[in-house]
Amino acid sequence: MKCLSALLFLVSFFGYVQGSYRPVVLWHGMGDTCCGEESMVKVQQVINDTLPGIYTYSIMLGDNESQDKKLGFFGNINDEVEHVCEILKNDENLKDGFNAIGFSQGGQFLRAYVQRCNDPPVHNLITFGSQHAGISDIPGCSKDDRLCQLMRTIARRGAYSNYVRTRVIQAQYYKDPNHLDTYLQQNIFLPDINNELDNKNETYKMNLKSLNKLVLIRFTEDITVKPKDSAWFSFYSSEGDLLTLHQQPIYTEDWIGLKYLDKNGKLDFKDCEGAHMQIPLEYLRDEVIMPYLSFDTGDEENSNLYDNAFEQARKKLKLNIQE
Repeated sequence: MKCLSALLFLVSFFGYVQGSYRPVVLWHGMGDTCCGEESMVKVQQVINDTLPGIYTYSIMLGDNESQDKKLGFFGNINDEVEHVCEILKNDENLKDGFNAIGFSQGGQFLRAYVQRCNDPPVHNLITFGSQHAGISDIPGCSKDDRLCQLMRTIARRGAYSNYVRTRVIQAQYYKDPNHLDTYLQQNIFLPDINNELDNKNETYKMNLKSLNKLVLIRFTEDITVKPKDSAWFSFYSSEGDLLTLHQQPIYTEDWIGLKYLDKNGKLDFKDCEGAHMQIPLEYLRDEVIMPYLSFDTGDEENSNLYDNAFEQARKKLKLNIQE
């Protein structure tokens, strides 16, 4: 009887909030597109199946999927983020704010949106395997991805050269731990959004602090992102030691608000078992959709009530969502 009551509560609660969820914006990763059937479309489908009536939007740059994929390799990410700011601001469905999920490089790009624009505002920002602290090597490519192979060939000739640094997206978050001075001087994107330069941008800090949650998800077997712990803002020192976020001035001096978020219970570190961007749909439902996307416009009492009821019911009923 208790199990049945808990289940009925969940059903009634789902009915109560159905259609009133915050919208969700997605930004795909390198080599992907807004509308890949086995990637963003599937993610949107799982979100919509779990939360009926929710509005989801997958960011596309350019006029079609082909251009969208190309612009994930070649272009100026500062211009692309600015363009996304305009797109999201002009979407009436997002005017009251939204939750956001960034996949791989889409994660730090959405963080740049929050820090630079945030109009409309992001409530919860979830990032999967994102290169928040940079990469110490240009990502590898599959043999049949010619755009990626071309990017890698060009970038490895000199990521900080005048030509490459303004035209290759991956070079714009490449951080050579052996040449940090050159990185700070020549990289056109990452030192700025991480507030590593002498002139700190207080707006970046203020905007990131406004998040309800920043969720950093690391892939345990990631060999695409080096180091994989960049997903948690960890990176190498000039001596080659891997420094955690808490050991770096970006945290200790709170350059962008991460310390504030952490101290106020708004910074979540999570692991996803497996290789880069290999996300089980059950993980997406249980670890992302339900805890971070399933509430309406922010009644914390209802949120806590729902959270407790869902957890209790799931334990009692031993729910196991299958493919």
